[in-house]
Amino acid sequence: MVSLSKMMLLLSLFLTTLLPSQLKGSEGGGEEGLLPSKVHVAITNFLVHDNLTVHCKDKHNDLGAHTLKAEETYTFVFRPNFFFNVTLYFCRFVWVGASHYFDIYVQDRDKCVECH
Repeated sequence: MVSLSKMMLLLSLFLTTLLPSQLKGSEGGGEEGLLPSKVHVAITNFLVHDNLTVHCKDKHNDLGAHTLKAEETYTFVFRPNFFFNVTLYFCRFVWVGASHYFDIYVQDRDKCVECH
């Protein structure tokens, strides 16, 4: 019979040697790991004559406000939730005479890794 301490030692060895290489998600065409790949979001201002202010956040992270001139792009990167499809990023878009909110990334809805 294997003692509990030997089982814990074996589990610890497994977690420290084999598991870290499996947890890494695919980042550059490699094999898919256990963690979801990072998502890259790019928001471009296509307003010809107006600046666009973009303010994005999720439940835990406020990415701050960013003012984009015509054809400038704001990008951010995050890793979606591993256990549940609950990751949600929403943004407020403000330009002359208008202000709108939009769910820019919803994990259940969006399956992109490069989201434009």
